Amino acid sequence: MNIQLEHKDQRFSCEIFSNKKLIHEFRRSNLHEFEINELPNHLKIYINPYKLKPIIRVDGMMVNYGLAGITPWDHMLEINLQENFFDRYFDNIITSKQQYLNVDTKTINEKLGLVQLTDLIKKIKGNLK
Repeated sequence: MNIQLEHKDQRFSCEIFSNKKLIHEFRRSNLHEFEINELPNHLKIYINPYKLKPIIRVDGMMVNYGLAGITPWDHMLEINLQENFFDRYFDNIITSKQQYLNVDTKTINEKLGLVQLTDLIKKIKGNLK
């Protein structure tokens, strides 16, 4: 799993701890990138200067801290990475949209195109004959 940390306006340094072991130390730069090969993984990313919240990309995809389960502390970011990271991330997106729109699960799945349209497809094919 490739992880990128980026801040457009501020150079920062960081130390990456993977399952309580220091795996990388980065000097001041706007972009830091590293690989995580061991899952599950409890990452702690100590950032200097404090209170900086860099953009995070996982395998090239920018992720939302809340939906990805990233805890931002003043001095550190904490992330629990699992094998099913992206499945959980997209499930959290759907749940968040459902709560925002205040709709039931069936409705949100229909709005997002996540339902089987077997009957509709049969009807369309029937009309095309």
